[in-house]
Amino acid sequence: MNKRSCSLLLMVLASLLPPLAAGAEELLRYAGATTLQRSYMPEAARIFKSETGVRIQIEGGNTNPGIRALLAKEVDMAGAGRHLTAEEKRQGLVEHFLGWDVLAVVLQRSNPVDALTLAQLRGIFSGEIRNWQEVGGKDEPIVVVTSPKGSGMRTAVQELILGEKPFTAAEVISGVVGQADQQVTMFPAGITAISLSMIDNERVKPVLVDGVAPTAANVAAGRYPLAKPLALVTLGQPKGQLERFILFSLGPRGQSVLAKSFVPGAKP
Repeated sequence: MNKRSCSLLLMVLASLLPPLAAGAEELLRYAGATTLQRSYMPEAARIFKSETGVRIQIEGGNTNPGIRALLAKEVDMAGAGRHLTAEEKRQGLVEHFLGWDVLAVVLQRSNPVDALTLAQLRGIFSGEIRNWQEVGGKDEPIVVVTSPKGSGMRTAVQELILGEKPFTAAEVISGVVGQADQQVTMFPAGITAISLSMIDNERVKPVLVDGVAPTAANVAAGRYPLAKPLALVTLGQPKGQLERFILFSLGPRGQSVLAKSFVPGAKP
């Protein structure tokens, strides 16, 4: 084969090869808290890509699985619906606090109960109160629907409502955090605690807790007692485009996106 034929062959082969890595799309990977996956990350990722060209791949999986994926270096950041534990911090995880998620207590609209106290909720979720008649409702057994194990939502109920008490042994565990309100529609006597941002079924209603409505304004003012933290978590201090996205999320533009569904706020 002469030099000219060889050159032509090389040109043809080069045209069939994929672009060089230098031209490849940059990618950040997210997994974790379903609340952030549903109501923050999609819009934040869209804005971030339009400004930087960096795409963010978004997966759910709840808080604990997201953190495990981060520790295994399968993702670049995890979403958390709780604060990190001391052990997680010792493993090198860094929490970047975003704000608060309003935890609403949800019943079917047909349920005449419109308000409950924290003490009553503790009794209901622990199984000590088993009939709606005990809290001013109908004479029917209470069905407690809970979020999956490993979710920030379940941790929030444990910490904010149950305290040291365990969940009732008769709990109905929802397979997906965001479907707990759907589960309540299956049980006229059902109750669950879920992010206000996730309530999308017209057959359910949030109730007052200690006489206060579950609103962002009431959480911001410190009047409503049930609010859980939201954070992005990195393995070590973020660098490069990851640091840029964290700064975006903590800055005015990211916080304005967060405020559409959650409560921006300083970490206590």
